[in-house]
Amino acid sequence: MPVTPEQIAVALSAGIFCFLVLFLAAYRPVIFLGFFFILFTLVWRTASMAFIDLTGPVWSSQTLRYIGPGLATPLYVLAYCATLVPFLIVLRPSAIRTWPDGIDRRQAPQGMLTLSSLTVVLSMLFLAYLFLDMLRHGSIPLFAHIERYTYTAERAGAAHRWLATYGNFLAFWWGLMFAAERLRNDRLDLRYLGLLATLLGYMFLAGNRFSAFYSLSSFFVIPLSAVFVQQAVGRSGAPFHWVVRMFGRREIATFGAGALLVVLLAAGAIFINLVSVRGYEGEQVLSQFWERVLVQPSELGWISYERVFLHNQWQPDPVYDFLFQSPLDPNRNTSPQYLMLQTIGEPRTSEHLRAGVQLAGGFPEIFFELFGPIYAWPFLLGSGCIAALLTALIVKGTIQGRYASAFLALYVLFGFDVMYIGGMLNFVIAQSYWIKIAALAIALLLERSLAGSGLPLLPWSIAPIPRPCWLVAASRSIRLRFQPQARQ
Repeated sequence: MPVTPEQIAVALSAGIFCFLVLFLAAYRPVIFLGFFFILFTLVWRTASMAFIDLTGPVWSSQTLRYIGPGLATPLYVLAYCATLVPFLIVLRPSAIRTWPDGIDRRQAPQGMLTLSSLTVVLSMLFLAYLFLDMLRHGSIPLFAHIERYTYTAERAGAAHRWLATYGNFLAFWWGLMFAAERLRNDRLDLRYLGLLATLLGYMFLAGNRFSAFYSLSSFFVIPLSAVFVQQAVGRSGAPFHWVVRMFGRREIATFGAGALLVVLLAAGAIFINLVSVRGYEGEQVLSQFWERVLVQPSELGWISYERVFLHNQWQPDPVYDFLFQSPLDPNRNTSPQYLMLQTIGEPRTSEHLRAGVQLAGGFPEIFFELFGPIYAWPFLLGSGCIAALLTALIVKGTIQGRYASAFLALYVLFGFDVMYIGGMLNFVIAQSYWIKIAALAIALLLERSLAGSGLPLLPWSIAPIPRPCWLVAASRSIRLRFQPQARQ
């Protein structure tokens, strides 16, 4: 069967975008790690969209129709590139060249409790409580064959529900402390890798599939982009030189083993869910796996492309009204709701939402649905600029020891992360989001004013570590015993 020009365009555009991401991984580690959570998703959706364009028509069991072939991939790749262009400008090597000069290398005095050690202690207590609480409720989802959202909604305790909401921020804080230990003390703090591995093990037992392992690991590595700023401005032309220059063989092996563990856990969790929880057998397991990997991530996006670009069916006023004023469920992401309503209609959309099921997709198709095929592009570029600037704040905050602003910048960036993952736009009208922006602005002002006096807003040294009286007396006795000998 001859290859058509359309197929060449699809394959070429997908290949160019994957090469761009590979270039970032090889030569721009600050961008690659700082935006990895989104880059991975964009590459996955590009592969999925290209599969639909090249092999269509393919059956979509969730929308109950055939989709593809077409030219959606080149269009969406342009949208992804518009998102990445601001990162290439804001975080270019010449712009971050002076950042390593501001690394906060002040170490805590001997006998002081550090922010990092306090984090480890509290985190260990929290993880211990998580496991005990799971046992207390009497059912481990992995062995009881319970879906993760069913366990969270009906059986899990308060600690698990908190983790389901704020787990990404916890993983980011661990990564922030991990990076701080590297920058301040030039050491690989294995305690945080142990905490992350323990948390991933818990998520495995709690019935999670791929998304939890991917998101927690991605948020953990975001602050590590600050560690590689020095290598990002180096002169070496070798690909991945930043890895070799920063880590030794043992450290590279440690990170490699950790990445392999995440992959194995995610693969095992997906297989167990398909076979034990959902009851698929034989060839159904493989077919369901490939549909989830290659069709479901982009099915809504491809149908939206067909509606807007092929049939010119877009009406900004009804879309705006649904997204921001009268959605089916105002407490959730309204973009997939709209796309689902246009694709599978009622009552299936409401039934899905009541069951806690939401189809994948939303970005960049919701921009085209709302602003049209032409006016969407400035908004795509503008959102990328904001995301790039917030990522720069995270990197600089980590380098300078300004941990409050780094964390709050991530808190604000998270709204854009959800937008890139699921097309969410209604986060901008939430009052709580503007409170987060105000908190970030206050933290930036306070940290800048305190920096002149050499004081941090969030100190690295917390308090002296209390020691038992017998230990103090023993150390004093030993010191007095050896003092005369030292004088002689």
